[in-house]
Amino acid sequence: MYEELLTYVHKIENPYLKQLTDSYFVENEAFIKAFKGHSAAKSVHHGFVGGLLEHTLNVTKLCYYYVKQYPFLNKDLLLCAALFHDVGKMKEISRFPENDYTDDGQLLGHIMIGAEMVHDAAQKIEGFPMELENQLKHCILAHHGELEYGSPKKPAMVEAVALNLADNADAKMETLTELFDAAPAGNEWIGYNRFFESNIRRTGDFS
Repeated sequence: MYEELLTYVHKIENPYLKQLTDSYFVENEAFIKAFKGHSAAKSVHHGFVGGLLEHTLNVTKLCYYYVKQYPFLNKDLLLCAALFHDVGKMKEISRFPENDYTDDGQLLGHIMIGAEMVHDAAQKIEGFPMELENQLKHCILAHHGELEYGSPKKPAMVEAVALNLADNADAKMETLTELFDAAPAGNEWIGYNRFFESNIRRTGDFS
């Protein structure tokens, strides 16, 4: 999965965003090792070893599809935002076997932590445009879409909207996958799920 993720890292052409992305995903061996083994959540979705990598890859692939479908999207900004949108979870949640919230996670949360990580890296790149940094951070800060879902900001840019859609889609599809995998065979109705606020049913087999 990491090799596939790198194919999207290498699609970024903007020199500032490329340096920023490479500084983590290509050059930082400690980050890469930790990223590969981290979960994306304590529960709900992708709460397993490698979950953060799998979720990030899925979101990035969806964002790249959006770029091809809607050419007005800024490809480099959206791909970079997709790659970084959940990196804060590496400090929000401890490594396995604990996989529990850290003090930083409880006090700040992964969205704020991720924006800080991007800021710190951008400050080390000579001439990194402040406007570009702010647009990238906005995408991260708004990627949950709604204030009540933990986003400090609601999406104000089309790339932020696209990132929110991709993140939400993958989170929900993985949640359903895990629900179906855990349910006893033969059960059509899985039960009520608070994430969807609905009683979930398997699709019938009409073959």
